[in-house]
Amino acid sequence: MSSRPTIKDVAEQAGVSIATVSRALNDKGDVSDQTRQRIREVARSVGYTPDPAARSLVTHKTGLVGVIVGDNAGHRDLSLLFFGKVLAAISRRLAQSSFDPLLLQPSDAGPEHRFDAAVLIGVDDDDPLVADLASRGVPLVGVDVRCAGRAAYVGSDHAEGVRLALAHLHALGHRRIAHVAGAANTVAGSERLEAFRHEARALGLELPEELLRHGDFSSASGYRETCALLALAQRPTAIVAASDLMALAALQAIRDAGLQPGRDVAVVGFDDLEAAALAHPPLTTIRQDRQELGTLAAVRAIELIEDPDATPRTTVLPVELVVRGSSS
Repeated sequence: MSSRPTIKDVAEQAGVSIATVSRALNDKGDVSDQTRQRIREVARSVGYTPDPAARSLVTHKTGLVGVIVGDNAGHRDLSLLFFGKVLAAISRRLAQSSFDPLLLQPSDAGPEHRFDAAVLIGVDDDDPLVADLASRGVPLVGVDVRCAGRAAYVGSDHAEGVRLALAHLHALGHRRIAHVAGAANTVAGSERLEAFRHEARALGLELPEELLRHGDFSSASGYRETCALLALAQRPTAIVAASDLMALAALQAIRDAGLQPGRDVAVVGFDDLEAAALAHPPLTTIRQDRQELGTLAAVRAIELIEDPDATPRTTVLPVELVVRGSSS
């Protein structure tokens, strides 16, 4: 046997033809389940893996899923801070089905890169890239991105998260509650802002425009907008920030103003980043299941690849309120 096992080695040990091995490993339907299983066991035992380039020529599949990460949710480094766990979960789930992720920026996702499906993160719904991928027949999965064409959607229940945050603060007696909104060009930012307006009205809260501040999910915008809120003649007693990064910056802005976060001004974030529990005081926040977001995004991509007739699905994941010291 050569240093690198070949398809011929598998065929000889399994007692079948090379063509049968090829059909079995490429999931063709004219091989019995028993034979297919035996061939796969032999392939594993001898350490044979199909050459990706050769397999692509036969199946017209690359075995790749493009994972395209934009920066519409703030600076790219900040986006990756939140989406790091999502990306790791995508990679793990793809590997379980023998797919590899191809991490790309939107500007690099042109026709020179071939992949069987694409997961879009941090990209505007109306970005020309979305239409381009759809025109190329690429199945799409949007993580908090609503794409036209053959596209699945995976996201968190942003409205429920805001409802939980406001209900928590209202129960503590807060009536002047501000919102530091995220980027308006994102699903998360726009849905959280809309939900804040709706829930504030439902609770009978006054909501002057001065209490609605527009950030971009970044810590810099969170600090800036919190300073503006604290400078008001009548400052808010509580702040709901649309991201933990903005909420953590809000804690610092409150301290810098000579006030005590949690006691003088309560703060609630959104995401439950690892840093939230380590903040001073620890940050009350809305927890998103980032691992499940990534796992489901990969599952939806695989479904669309393996079944060209599958109807793309929309999945909204539940969120939960995590109460810590910043809203005591």
